[in-house]
Formats: sequence, structure tokens, C-alpha cells
Amino acid sequence: MTTATSAPGAATSRYLAAMRNRGPLSIDWAAAPTRHKRYPGAERVRLPWTAGDGPALGLLGELLRDLLGMTRTVWSHHLGDGGEPLGRPPMLLTGRPAPSGGGLYPIEAYAAAGGPRLPGLPSALYHYDPVHHVLERVRDDDHVPALTGLLTDVPVDSAPADLAILLSAVFWRSMFKYGDFGYRLICQETGVLVAQALAVGGRLGLAGRARLRFPDGEIDRLLGLDGVREAALAVLTFTLPSGGARPPDTGRPRASSPSGRPLPPSSPAGELMSRPVADESRPLPRTMPDGHAAALHRACASAFPGSPRSADAPRSPGSPEPAVVPPPRPLVRAGRALPAPEPAAGAHPAAGVPRRTSPVAGYRPVPLTGGALGAVLAAAGGGYPADLPGAGAGPAATALCLLSLRVEGLPRGAYWYDPARHTLHELAGAGEVEAVATGRLLANTRVALRGAAAALVPVGDPLAGANLFGDRWYRMQQMEAGLVAQRAALAAAALGLAARIHSDGANETTDEVLGLAPTCLRSLSFLAMGTPPTGGPLVARRIPVLADEEVVPDPTPS
Repeated sequence: MTTATSAPGAATSRYLAAMRNRGPLSIDWAAAPTRHKRYPGAERVRLPWTAGDGPALGLLGELLRDLLGMTRTVWSHHLGDGGEPLGRPPMLLTGRPAPSGGGLYPIEAYAAAGGPRLPGLPSALYHYDPVHHVLERVRDDDHVPALTGLLTDVPVDSAPADLAILLSAVFWRSMFKYGDFGYRLICQETGVLVAQALAVGGRLGLAGRARLRFPDGEIDRLLGLDGVREAALAVLTFTLPSGGARPPDTGRPRASSPSGRPLPPSSPAGELMSRPVADESRPLPRTMPDGHAAALHRACASAFPGSPRSADAPRSPGSPEPAVVPPPRPLVRAGRALPAPEPAAGAHPAAGVPRRTSPVAGYRPVPLTGGALGAVLAAAGGGYPADLPGAGAGPAATALCLLSLRVEGLPRGAYWYDPARHTLHELAGAGEVEAVATGRLLANTRVALRGAAAALVPVGDPLAGANLFGDRWYRMQQMEAGLVAQRAALAAAALGLAARIHSDGANETTDEVLGLAPTCLRSLSFLAMGTPPTGGPLVARRIPVLADEEVVPDPTPS
């Protein structure tokens, strides 16, 4: 059990040791929960499908649609582990915009929005129901000031947030299948959705910022969550485009509790927490199973007080420099540096949102152009707005390694990508890279590697930031790994390519090939990419704009 006196990073170390020694999965499919929640008795607000369907409310509708909505139909054939057809009847499934480990979708979204900031929507805390594309009112009144008052790192010269999206995890939804390993998948998936939200928000003209450091208990109480079945993992704040309606600034300071002590009932957040929330659907999911993941989550949640301020926040003259964890850097071979290819045009991550696919049967063995690789690397290695110190200049908790398998103009091998200089530094040659396929991989990962053009491998030291951030460092690092992988996948999709995360590719063999074994760095994720198959076994189509009413055929004249 983790206590307040546990050494920083102790829960992380125990969790990592348990994951190295985990056995095969034992899955009880009868225990699988539903893949979305509802508040059946809550008042509902139908959302516009696109931003053009309404002013500010349309922006929120499109943002949530492209974050977690049901946006595509997928015609899928059953395949074996090696990609071979099993001869069963095909399935017609609904698909979501972003990938999820095992297709389990453990992440829920809440929106604090409405009032003068979003005309046409009463101020309240809402839950997003992706199946019906509606907001369910969880609690009345404006939650945005109370929520932002609980956050660290609010730049003094920034415009006030107009709305906030809160991402929570229903732990059992992933852990019933993956056990404690599901916690790592959940953290990475949260990062995937942060990347997705920032990309979509940018496309809509919203200025967004990700908050990974906050008082977990107070945010959970504000959402009406118990923290053991479901808990908040990330907060995204957005400011509407110039000209959006905003309430006047009252000049009153925001109520906050930087020390982690309970808020007084008279504070805005405390007053809202004292009110009941709508009842969610039954049966409730099971609580997070007690074990190493639960202990790590408790340690992450207790690591908020005293967290350092972001390096990207404005500072007053004479104030000390914020604490920053040195970015990781693998051991490179001297004299083996190459300029990375110049990025191809048109590869903005937002353009890849409607085109993203995760191939289930590998890739066609077609070489990747240098421009495509350059665009993927630039997207993955760019800065992003967040409260993780240093993130504004590029990935702050991870380094980007590349397996070049068939890339035009780049020898086969392993490389470290330096985003600041847009250069590639050799880590391993062609012969050494072949060993990646000998690692402990699932059959579908082996199929993917046969045709993939490249693989992006975020790496990092799981304990590097423990002295500054406590065990929360693990959670933030895993989120950044998911974020950079998704940005790379979206850039690839914008160019007509496909990409898929294979978590089993981050293993001891990959670490050996990348030269990480003698260091504190470890592979965190593994994104294979390449040219998608020309046809099945999986065909996805976008769902068109929702109709205002059901369309029925005219009666046949008698």
C-alpha cells in the first residue's frame, strides 16, 4: 500500500517490476462492462453534428464528435492472429475517431460549458453521450470558473477559458481484459485523446491547453466521480475564436486549493461539490482491482501538491526558473547523424482525423517517401500547449526513436530523432534491426512488421521526473507517449498512410536493438506505419451528417 511517506517513484518501480513479470492474459468476457455510460434521467441537449450547424454550440458538437463520437461504420471480416481469414460472416460495427486499446474505449468526456460563453446552452456540467451525440446535464450552473480555479499553471496574460473538456477513465472497462497492464493503456489512450482534441480544436479555431497536473480528488468530486470506479485523468481548456461572447471579468480571484486541502464550502468549487449530481446508468462498473495499478493510481493522485510550475508560463521579473526534467537522449553512434527529410506539404494532424485507419492485416510493402517521414517526425516532435514543463518546445518526457524498414533515401536501421535540429542519429544498423521481430510479439504485430515502412518508438526514463512530480510522472509520461504516437498517426493519415499502435512492440528486445538496455530509458509505445491494403478485410466509411428527423419511404400508391 502506498502511503504519504513512500519514496517518490516507489509505486512506479513496483508496478514496472510487476509488468515485466506478468503472465498471459486470462479474460472473463462475461465480466465485460458496457463501452459507454449514460445518465438516463438527466436533461439532454442535442448537439449539432458540425460547427456550421450552429454558432458556438456547433463548435462544441464537432469537437466532441471528432473526439469520442460514433463517426464511421466499419465492415470487418474475422481474421486469425496471423491475418488469415477465418471464414465467418462479416461484422458491421460502429467506429470512433481515435484508436482504443482492444477497442474497449475506457475514456469518458465531460464538458463544463454554456451561458454567455456558449449561447444556446445553459451553463452546467455535462456528460457526452457518444451513442446519441447529446449532452447529459450532470449538475446545473457554471462550472468553468470553479474548474479553472483548481488548475495550476494558468498563464497570467491568457484569455479566460470559455469551456473545458474533462477526460476520465472507467478503469474496469480496460482492466477486465488486461488486468494491471490496462492502467498503462488507459494513460496512453488519454494522451491519444489529448492529441486528438488539440488537433480538432485547432482546426475549429479554438485555443486549447492540456492540464495533466491538478488535485485529483477535488476534480473527481466536482465531476461526481468516486475515484475508484472512474477518475479524471486530464483536463483540456479552450478559448473560443475572437469575437466569441464572454462574460465580463468580475475581478474576483479564483478559488483554489494549491495545498491539496479540502476547499471550503463557500468557495465556488466547494459549493458546487456540495450539490448532488444526476444518477448514472446501472449496473455500475466494478472498482479498480486492488493491486499494483491501484497503488500506482493512488500515488499519482497524491502527487499533486507542490508540483512545479510550467516552463512555458509567463514569469514575473526576478522569479526563479521553473524546474524542468532534462529531456531523454539515447546513446547514439558518433559521427552517424543525418538530416531528416523535409516534411511533405499537407500533413497537418487535423487533416488526418477523418482519414485515420488502424489496419488489422498489416501493410503493403511499399517504401515510405522521405517527405512523408519528415512530416510524421515533425508532427510527433513538435511542441504542444500543456502544463508539463518544456512541452511547448517539444516532447518533454519522451524521446523519439525510429525503425527505418523501407524508407526512400534512408538506410535501414534504428535512429534517434532530434526535433530541435531535425536530424536523425544512428542507433543500430540494418542487421541489428532484424532482431526486433524476434521479440515477444503478438501474431498481428509480426504481420504488421512484414509490410510496415517504419515504426516510431517513444522512449523515456519512467523515474526521471519522480523527484519533482512523484509517481504522477509515470502517468504524464505515458500520456505524452500516446500523444506523440497519435500526432504521428494523424500526420500519416493526412498523407494517405495508415498507422497502428502495437503496445507489445515496446519490449526488452526492442530496447536492446535501440541501445537502451544499459541506460535508464525504456521503450514506451510502438507505432507501425505504412501503406494500407487496397481492400478488406476492413472497410470504414464516415457517417454522414445527422438528419433532423427519421427518413421513411413514401407510402406506395394503391
